[in-house]
Amino acid sequence: MGTLHSLIAYPLFRLTICLATGIFLFDTWWPENLSWQYGAAIWLLFVGVCGGVFWFSRWRWRWLFGGVAGGAFFLWGGISVLHQRETVQYSWAGDPAIYKGIVESVPEVRGKTLRAEVRVEMQRLSGDKWKRVDRNILLSWMPDSLSSPLACGDSVCFYAKISRPFSEKELTGFDYGDYLLRKGISGTALAYAGNWRCTGKPHSLSFMQRAKVCQQKVVDVYQSWGLEEDVQAVVSALTIGEKSELTPELKAMYSAAGASHVLALSGLHVGIFSCILLWLFYPLAYLKHGRKMLALLVVCLLWDFAFISGLSSSVVRAVVMYSLYTLASFCSEERFSGMHSLVLAAFLMLVYNPFFLFDISFQLSFAAVFSILAFYPLFSRSLCIKNRVLRYIWNTLSLSMSAQLGTLPFILYYFGSFPTYFLLANLVVVILAGVILVLTFAALCLASVPVVGNTVITLLEWSTLILNESMQGVQQLAGSQITSVYLSSSQACLLAGVIICLYLCWASGIHRKASDWIRLLVVCNLFVAVSCVEYAGGAPEQLYFFRSEVYTRKKDCVSTHRSETGLLCIRNMHIAVLNDARWRTYEASSRFPLEYAYICKGFKGSLSQLDKLFAIRQVILDSSLNDAFREKLIRECQLLKISYTDLSVQGSYSVVL
Repeated sequence: MGTLHSLIAYPLFRLTICLATGIFLFDTWWPENLSWQYGAAIWLLFVGVCGGVFWFSRWRWRWLFGGVAGGAFFLWGGISVLHQRETVQYSWAGDPAIYKGIVESVPEVRGKTLRAEVRVEMQRLSGDKWKRVDRNILLSWMPDSLSSPLACGDSVCFYAKISRPFSEKELTGFDYGDYLLRKGISGTALAYAGNWRCTGKPHSLSFMQRAKVCQQKVVDVYQSWGLEEDVQAVVSALTIGEKSELTPELKAMYSAAGASHVLALSGLHVGIFSCILLWLFYPLAYLKHGRKMLALLVVCLLWDFAFISGLSSSVVRAVVMYSLYTLASFCSEERFSGMHSLVLAAFLMLVYNPFFLFDISFQLSFAAVFSILAFYPLFSRSLCIKNRVLRYIWNTLSLSMSAQLGTLPFILYYFGSFPTYFLLANLVVVILAGVILVLTFAALCLASVPVVGNTVITLLEWSTLILNESMQGVQQLAGSQITSVYLSSSQACLLAGVIICLYLCWASGIHRKASDWIRLLVVCNLFVAVSCVEYAGGAPEQLYFFRSEVYTRKKDCVSTHRSETGLLCIRNMHIAVLNDARWRTYEASSRFPLEYAYICKGFKGSLSQLDKLFAIRQVILDSSLNDAFREKLIRECQLLKISYTDLSVQGSYSVVL
C-alpha cells in the first residue's frame, strides 16, 4: 500500500494525470470551430496566476499553488492535443489532383497494391501554380513497370483523390479516420498505374526513416535465411516488431492463447534482451567503475535495439524507463523506483506526442507495467517456495497474472474477449521468447560462418515452430477463449476501480481497515448496478448500408446479410443489393415493392429500367460507384422523384428496425 501512496504523493504523478486528463477532455469535447489559440490564452492566464501565487504566497497557501499548477498542466495537455490535431487535419480537394511528396516509410505489399506513408508537400492548382500542403497521407499505388519502384526517401509525383476515410464507429465501434489522424495521417489515396512517377532518388533521411529502413534491412536478412513463412513472420514480429507478414490466422492463434503480447515488442523483450547483455558483458563489472560502464553499455545497446526495431512507442517506453532507472542509480544511493520511472516515461512521451494517449499499445503497455509493479510483489510473496524450479514457475505465473489483471479492463473494452489458458501459454512463451531472441542474435552474428551459421538458423526455426505449435495447441483446447464480453467505457472505468481497490485492500495486510472493505464493496456494487442498467436498457436493432454490404447490429453483435439473388427480407422490409445484372431476370406480375434499392459498383442498367420492375421507396448509392455514374443515377432519382442517399458524402446509412 505504501508503494501506491508514495506514488500518489509524487508531484509528477499528479501533474501527469492532469496532463493526460487535459489531452483526453480537450480532444473529446473541444468545439471544432475554436482554434487552439483560445486555449493558449487561458493557459497563459493560469501560468500568470500560478507565478503570482508562488511569488506572494505563504506556506499556508501551498494548496492553491498546487491547484493552479495542476490546472496549468491540464490546459497544457489540452492545448498540445489541439495544436497537434490542427497540424494534421487538412481540407483536401474533392476532386483528383496532382501532388508532389516524399515517401516517409518503407513501402508494404498490400494485396495487389503497395502502400506507404507519404509527406505531401505541394498540390498543383492550375498551370504552373502550386499550393503548399505539408501533410502526411497513406498512399496506395498500383505497380507500374514504366516507373522506378518507390523506396523510403524518394520524391514522388502522383495524380489521385485524397480524402479522409469515413468513420465506421457507428457500425463497428472503430473510427479509422480518427485512428489515422492520431497517427499523424490526414488522408488516404489510391494512385493507379500510370498516375504516379518516382521523380528523385532518396533525400537525406530523417532519424525515424533511418530506423524504418534499418528495420527493413534486418527483415531482408531474415528472408535470406529461407525460413518458413509463418516462422519468419513470428521471428520478425518477436525480435524487431515487424508485423506486416503476420497472417490473420497467426494473430488469432496467439490472441486466443493469451500470448499476443509476444508479437508486439514491449518491456518483456527489452527485459530479456537486457538480461542477455548483462550476462554477456558481466566481466566489465570487475574493472574500476566497471558497473557504471556496464550499465551505460547496456543502455546504449538497448537504444540500438529500439532503433533497429523502428522506434515503436512500446519499445521506446521500456528503454526510456530502463535509462531513467540507470541514470538515477548514478545520481543517488537510493535507487529510483520503478513506479517513478514509469510515470516520468509517460510524462515525457505525452509531452512529445499527446496522441500517444489514444494509442492502444501505449495504454496496454503502461497498464501492464503499472500492474506488474503493484501486484507482482503481492502474488510472489503469497507463496513461500524453496525449490528453485517451482519458485521460477510461480514467479512466471505471478508476472503473467499481474499483467493480465491490469490490462483486463482495456482488453474487454477494446476486444471483448478473454483467453482462459493465458497462464499455461505464458509459461511456454517466456522461455521460448528468450531462446528465440538469443538464437536470432547469434544467427545475425554467425550466419556467414560455415556449418555454425546454418546450425543456429535451424535451431531458430525449430524453436519458433515449437512456439507456434504450442500456441496452436492452447488455442484448440476446449473453451480457450471467452468472446463477446464487451464493456462500455463506464464499465471499464469501474472495473479498473475495482482492481485498484482490491490492490489497496490486499496490500494493507494486517493493517487492513473496515473502510478498505467498504470501499471495495461500494465500487463492486456500482459496477454490477451499471452493468445491469446497461443490459436492461437494451439498444434498438439497426440496419446499416456500408461498403456494398447490408448489416444489422444490436449492441455489439453485428450480422452481415447476403443472398444469391441479391434480394433480402429483414423484419418484413424488402431490400435489393444491386451489384450486377441479376435484377434483369426478376419476373413479377406487378411492380415489386422495395423499401431500399442499394446500388453498388458492378450494377448494370439504369434507374428508369429498375423503376419498371420495382416500386422503390428509397435509393442508396454506395461510395464504390464512380463519380460520373453516380451523378447520372442522382439525376434519374430527381426525375423519377425517388428519395436517395449518397454514401460518398456520409459514409454509411442506418435505420432503426
